[in-house]
Amino acid sequence: MAKPSTTDRADRFNELSRRRTGPLIDLAEQAGEITRTCRRMAERFRAGGKLVVFGNGGPSTDAQHVAVEFVHPVIMGKRALPALSLTSDVATLTGVAARAGFAEAFAHQIRCLGEPSDIALGLSADGECENVLRALEVAREAGMLTVALAGGDGGTIAAIGAADHVLTARSADPLVVKEVHVTTYHLLWELTHVFLERSGVA
Repeated sequence: MAKPSTTDRADRFNELSRRRTGPLIDLAEQAGEITRTCRRMAERFRAGGKLVVFGNGGPSTDAQHVAVEFVHPVIMGKRALPALSLTSDVATLTGVAARAGFAEAFAHQIRCLGEPSDIALGLSADGECENVLRALEVAREAGMLTVALAGGDGGTIAAIGAADHVLTARSADPLVVKEVHVTTYHLLWELTHVFLERSGVA
């Protein structure tokens, strides 16, 4: 079998790059919503709230990544902020799913752990995860600030406005959605710190 030519490899690289260009441009166009989200997150942290993060599959590891970024910042000198991932406690997650059904796996934990001053951040690769949607609904009912990172067209989560802020990675490619979500939650972390450190920033 012949090895791909330099031209073929370049064409493939350019195609992979093009898949990412549109979603990243679209993310930049959500700058205003990202800024509003971070301002409100900073307000919750100032009031003593914590960040509660959740998602399924790949986004479950993203939830853990987000939590550790806030609790143990990799940038020296940045303030540690209270955050937890609802996907980290396997015993609780599977116990609730076995008894109440997987749709309640995160909502039940929100009811037990969530406070009105807290932030609920749900991640869904296609915006259709029922248990993420249920948790966002329960968090909103409890008075928590609700934020969703969704993929594709935002799915049901975006369509029904299930969260106060919905940030969408507009791609049908799950790999691209993952990459854009990683960029998005790093932006959330960084800008939230900007608002915490500079209270006069508008």
